Amino acid sequence: MIGILLMSHGKMAEGMLDSSQLFFGEEIEQLKTLCLAKEETVEGFDLRIRQTLASLDEGQGVLVLCDLLGGTPANRCVSLLSEGQKIRVITGMNLGMLIEILGIRPALSSVDQLDLNELAEAAKGGIVDLAAMMEDLESSFLQE
Repeated sequence: MIGILLMSHGKMAEGMLDSSQLFFGEEIEQLKTLCLAKEETVEGFDLRIRQTLASLDEGQGVLVLCDLLGGTPANRCVSLLSEGQKIRVITGMNLGMLIEILGIRPALSSVDQLDLNELAEAAKGGIVDLAAMMEDLESSFLQE
């Protein structure tokens, strides 16, 4: 099974894990979080990233979800990618994206099988102006 690492500024990643447990139970295999603390050094964070990736990778690779493009968690993955680590990285993580990934993960034998563009589109699809959507539905209902 591919590993999943959630990384964020502050405790967002821990909140994502907590929320996903409502859907998938308390013990989600090969899913860990790394939260960058204010006082943490980049070197210390890099070491924790490498250790966590090593603990998650059983040969199928690791999907890393980061909170923010251009932020420290994502930026620290750039060197790992250039080293050839068997990781895939998506920024802008959200709960819908994580739930989608956890749902399809059992059918995957490698992190390379993930279509990251498809996952990003699925995540974007969950970002909706609810009032506008309701208005559109009401409008289409009235036209029928």
